[in-house]
Amino acid sequence: MMRLFQTHTARITYPVRVPDPTSQDDLGALARGLSDEIGPLRRTLLNASRARAGLPSLPDAQIEVLRRLSPDRWESPTALGRRLGLARPTVSNLVSAMERGGLVTRRADASDARSVQVGLTDLAREQLRVYDAAAESLLVEVLHDLDPPEQSTLRDVLPLLARIRAALDEGGARSPGSSSEARTDEA
Repeated sequence: MMRLFQTHTARITYPVRVPDPTSQDDLGALARGLSDEIGPLRRTLLNASRARAGLPSLPDAQIEVLRRLSPDRWESPTALGRRLGLARPTVSNLVSAMERGGLVTRRADASDARSVQVGLTDLAREQLRVYDAAAESLLVEVLHDLDPPEQSTLRDVLPLLARIRAALDEGGARSPGSSSEARTDEA
């Protein structure tokens, strides 16, 4: 059975469907709702944080590379591409542009002199630090306006979002119709 209730934000009120955990249709609606909210939330936070911090606008792919290498990780372009799901030419162009922008540097791979590794520059680490501080400040302001039960709900959801992200990062999304029991040995 699907229940409906109203949720209120600072600007809008809209109905939110509370899914029945036994219904595949309701899980689909929940998945669409997550997708509909998470992407725009991430972009809005990114843009607002950049603006607050006075940082330059970077393409999302560059930000993903910065996050992957932060704070002091070195990876080959091939490994970066694999982890981020990017083609070799895309990674090559991305790393070259970031190197020109002073965000990454290359060094010879200690285990294979024919290969290179990519790491962050001090400029990139500082920009990430400034961005993270701005994002935290913005979120604290918004979270402060939520009532304690809403804040508690968000705290409870964080580990679930981390599990979903980890499953997606690992390619662990189940095929349609597979049961949760089949995955218990993987946890």
